[in-house]
Amino acid sequence: MPLFSRLTALSHVLEKHATLPVRISRPEEAPGLYIWPWRLEEDARVRNSPLPRLPGDDPQVRVPAPVIHFLILSSTSLDGETIAALESARLALLETPIFEAGNGRVSVAPATLDSRDLNDLFTAAAIPLRLCLAYTLRSTA
Repeated sequence: MPLFSRLTALSHVLEKHATLPVRISRPEEAPGLYIWPWRLEEDARVRNSPLPRLPGDDPQVRVPAPVIHFLILSSTSLDGETIAALESARLALLETPIFEAGNGRVSVAPATLDSRDLNDLFTAAAIPLRLCLAYTLRSTA
């Protein structure tokens, strides 16, 4: 399943509950929530065993999709509306941890980033630190 269709489905889940616009991008200063995919993690089965390619075969159908690590970030404003939007996004993902995306299903799970990793991530991307939620998005069978 294409990566962007999984992220788009995620944004639709959040848009149903969030009180601010939801975008798939690096965070900007405009008010809203930002889904920022920052890492793709390949399934161990893909790394450890080469899959044969058959003529006319679509490898995307047989190869497990990578896990997407993403953050849900707010604008740098920490007003009540922004914090409420982050809370509504968190509750939406708790209520809907599995949903349809394209021709399959995906699941969202909280991810753990310690303060050092989070600081390194923001510093490397030249993004000012801000309130965020960390999750992973993976295809389900």
